[in-house]
Amino acid sequence: MRHRQLRHPAKKWRRLTLREGHKGPIEVRAFCTRVETRRPGAAARLETLLVMQALRGNQTWYFLAPASAPLDVAELVAVAAHRHHIEQAFEFAKGECGLADYEVRSYVGWHHHMTLSMLALWFLTWERRRLGKKLLH
Repeated sequence: MRHRQLRHPAKKWRRLTLREGHKGPIEVRAFCTRVETRRPGAAARLETLLVMQALRGNQTWYFLAPASAPLDVAELVAVAAHRHHIEQAFEFAKGECGLADYEVRSYVGWHHHMTLSMLALWFLTWERRRLGKKLLH
């Protein structure tokens, strides 16, 4: 796969705070733009590219969204920042609700298992909130 060097004027980058971390605010600089993507065996399509760079450390994240997504950098960064919470929820569901423990032979069986696991996750989350306990480990 070929990648072209992406150059963007410095004035287009925005500095944003994702959330408060253990060692202070987690800050990034980010920009978004429309790009044309190509995949093997598929026609080229227009998408929205979000690039985020951590101000502390040297991490860079790239996200693609449909071309219909707004080019509002702050909104896209806020959505991308929720990725961590979603990953935590799936890890919790795998450990506590059996999301990863399936041995099925059909799509219907898999679908039933996933539905019941996610329902169990919802119930445990609801109960933890009701009892005032920490949501995830």
